[in-house]
Amino acid sequence: MNIGKLIKYSLYLLIMLLAVFLILTLYMYFFSSSPSAEFAYIAAIPVCIFIVSLLFSRSTREKGLFCGIEIWIVYFAFVLLLKVMFKMTQEISIVQNLIYLPVAILGGVLGVNMKHRAVQK
Repeated sequence: MNIGKLIKYSLYLLIMLLAVFLILTLYMYFFSSSPSAEFAYIAAIPVCIFIVSLLFSRSTREKGLFCGIEIWIVYFAFVLLLKVMFKMTQEISIVQNLIYLPVAILGGVLGVNMKHRAVQK
């Protein structure tokens, strides 16, 4: 396990989630107030986890299954820590967070199996 890369890609995940949520919030505030647009909030988390686990496992080039699990563990620990800090322990949904685990694993496995393309000049 490469701790440096794990921390780097975990920060990428948190920054990506914050940026996506900011963009979605601004869009909903200024342009749309329909409840169907709130589905984007639900879909944003697995998409971000998938992308980051794909990138993380592609950079390590080994054990995509474990890379995906590591990214998911970091995400789950961060969410759990925030819920405990803000005393919202009754809102911890373990089942919902377990649904993100196969998405992270899939991203990790696909990331390892992606080929690096050499730039030809």
